[in-house]
Amino acid sequence: MRFASHRLRTAVSGLTAATALALGVTVVAAPSASAAVGSSACTKNIKDATYMVNNYAGTTMQSGPGYKYKDVKFLELGTDVRVYCETYKNGYNWYYGKAGKKKGWVVSRDFH
Repeated sequence: MRFASHRLRTAVSGLTAATALALGVTVVAAPSASAAVGSSACTKNIKDATYMVNNYAGTTMQSGPGYKYKDVKFLELGTDVRVYCETYKNGYNWYYGKAGKKKGWVVSRDFH
């Protein structure tokens, strides 16, 4: 009995996948909010700019333009960030750049 029910489940799973393919259905998992975004979220390029962190408490470089993304690196006061581009998200301008060997997003209010 167990063998028969396993064969039935396998057959149904295969039939479901084959039906989805035949209908041209694509199943894609949505990215999580903590996934790295990189420069793909940029809306404006910035040429030859280096900004210094001026927040006395320092700031955190994020993997995407927003506080919901993973922390990439803590940046202390005075840290230079080579900035490549920016975007506007949730009421803030966010800059994408590189500090040391790490790339990520920093909120504009922590610069200049």
